[in-house]
Amino acid sequence: MRRFILLVASLAAAAPLSLFVLTPAAAASSCVYEVAPPFPANLWIRSGPGTQYERVGAAGYGETVEGSCGGRGTWMRVWTGDAEGWAYGPYLEQVFY
Repeated sequence: MRRFILLVASLAAAAPLSLFVLTPAAAASSCVYEVAPPFPANLWIRSGPGTQYERVGAAGYGETVEGSCGGRGTWMRVWTGDAEGWAYGPYLEQVFY
């Protein structure tokens, strides 16, 4: 068991960091969403999952964005041509997966 742990640790140390970081382009599963808040407005894209994070972009009402496939009751990772960040899941309606 100890040899196995040492082997895994040495392989992880030798691997480039990019193998462990998922970027939107490398994400295994992404979905397309339509911006659909309960009223016609822009959806803020933020630097983190919450309103306390800085705004890094916006998506217009009815516009489509690509994002991680996940639950709608949470903040979701999204990306557009202009911005990458987090958007409030209940304001996104999945159109393609």
